[in-house]
Amino acid sequence: MATVFIKVMTIFAMIGAGFAANKAGVLPGRSSRYISALLVYVTTPCLVLSTIASQDLTGEMIRMSLEVVIGTVIFFCAASLISYLIVKAIKYEPGSDRGALCALMTSCNTGFMGFPVTKAIFGDRIFFLFIIQNILLNIYLYSGAIIQINQGSGEKVSLKKTASALLNPCMAAALAGVILMTTGTGLPYPVMDFLTTMGNSTIPVSMVVVGIQLGTSDLKEVVGNLKLMFCCFCNVILMPLLTLAAVWLLPLADASKLTLVFAAAFPSAVLIVAISETQNKNSLLLSQGVAMTTLMSMLTLPVWAVILMQLFTY
Repeated sequence: MATVFIKVMTIFAMIGAGFAANKAGVLPGRSSRYISALLVYVTTPCLVLSTIASQDLTGEMIRMSLEVVIGTVIFFCAASLISYLIVKAIKYEPGSDRGALCALMTSCNTGFMGFPVTKAIFGDRIFFLFIIQNILLNIYLYSGAIIQINQGSGEKVSLKKTASALLNPCMAAALAGVILMTTGTGLPYPVMDFLTTMGNSTIPVSMVVVGIQLGTSDLKEVVGNLKLMFCCFCNVILMPLLTLAAVWLLPLADASKLTLVFAAAFPSAVLIVAISETQNKNSLLLSQGVAMTTLMSMLTLPVWAVILMQLFTY
């Protein structure tokens, strides 16, 4: 267990390196934009494609993928309801921000942050299932999250916008990888070596970006907002606990259970901030919540990783 915990903490120490670099002026806040573009358009697609292309399509893999798809859909439906009840119970004011807090508690950063962390800790098999989960996350973000953020305003979700949002480099890489995997087509060694090498750089680079983002965030105001802090706590503690309780007795593969619980343990998705801006809602509140859940996850995710390793065989 000690070895596993050290491995996890080594990954999160990279966030500290990004934070220190930001505070020292080596990597100012504006650098995050360009490094993030490198991750989204180059290294992460390479990571996704190389991982899927190297997998063998088996009956067990298909079954686990279906379990993750169904489990993820149920998670977003249940988490949306639970978050609504929580916000209603704490009577958060102003009322116009309640929907935003629901999205804060429901969403999870299983792409930008989840991909590298999962790849480094659990390896290719669980990472493959995380890619499946992330496809459902993207659908939620551009449909369910918009409904939540516009709660009570009557704003409708555009199916065209939802579909176009899925047309991104990571989804394209996932599709290409699935085609290669199902057809049994292998990539030439030089190509695979390039994709693997570039993809592996996603892990340290993405953690450094998270550190930069934390370095530019004002967390003092968040700490003073106790109701927002409670919602952040629900995102990183309550949601994965409820997910673990839900899947514990179900006849699912251990790898599927681990994927569903670990995905729920990740902090709020950064993308909900951008979505709230397009909907003219309180993006500042969400940016504060995302920063705080990310900071909290530096403590909670290593613990969840160790717990899940002891509970499930993957």
